[in-house]
Amino acid sequence: MSDTTIKLDFGSSQMLTSERMKKNPALSKFLYSVFGYTNVGNWARSLVVIKLFKKLPLKSFKKILDVGAGLGEFSFMLSKALPEAQITSLEIWQERADILEKTKAQGNYNNVTIYRDKIETMEGNGTYDFIFAIDVFEHIYENEMPFKGCWDKLKPGGYLMVKIPNIKQLTILPEKWFEEHQDWLHDEHVGQVYDLDGLVNRFKKEGFSIVHASNSDGWFSRLGWEVGYLSRKGGSAIQLLTLPLSKLFIRIDRLVAGKKTGNAIQVIGKKP
Repeated sequence: MSDTTIKLDFGSSQMLTSERMKKNPALSKFLYSVFGYTNVGNWARSLVVIKLFKKLPLKSFKKILDVGAGLGEFSFMLSKALPEAQITSLEIWQERADILEKTKAQGNYNNVTIYRDKIETMEGNGTYDFIFAIDVFEHIYENEMPFKGCWDKLKPGGYLMVKIPNIKQLTILPEKWFEEHQDWLHDEHVGQVYDLDGLVNRFKKEGFSIVHASNSDGWFSRLGWEVGYLSRKGGSAIQLLTLPLSKLFIRIDRLVAGKKTGNAIQVIGKKP
């Protein structure tokens, strides 16, 4: 049974992880109270992920693994929402793992453990109730994606959730305006190889039954991201002023039902 009553508050750790915000905490706290979470891409992602989390029996999970935790915002969100659960944040980039350790200490996230290596090196097969990877697998070559590692670490009846960019991308404004980003994608997204059917089939091939599969981030969401991306070139003030508009576009996108395509795909599988 899904848990829709759990409060999932994304972004509360931003002032502990953002170098810009840490330089002026008082001003950052004020701006956060006015504008909310300030990174448009991360905020848009959080709306999708929270909706997915609420499809799962979160209250029953005792051990959760966040694969490729990054700055740990989903780990820390679950830490506060599920104080009785043990959350492991796996992050192989040592600089980010250092940030995770500092944020854990500063935010008193006492039920979070940081792991600094690949999932295959972890001890304890059949340990976790829930494993998730949010926009991580696209950075990994297809034949190296850790589906087997996740399978091994899950308990029977455990869940795996993977969210990645769709191989087919919607664009609105001229692509030449985003050349720098496109170059980064070319270098970084070596595993951006699936559409939704392809990701579903990969889950099935690995032995999972499918609990949920969907597209997200349609045309309005793309427009919100594009506005946010371009606004950064105008400096912090322009970025903040355009933030409500970007968020409005993304909110509209989330209200559009029956998406047949989108820039992101997500699948939840269950280990028998």
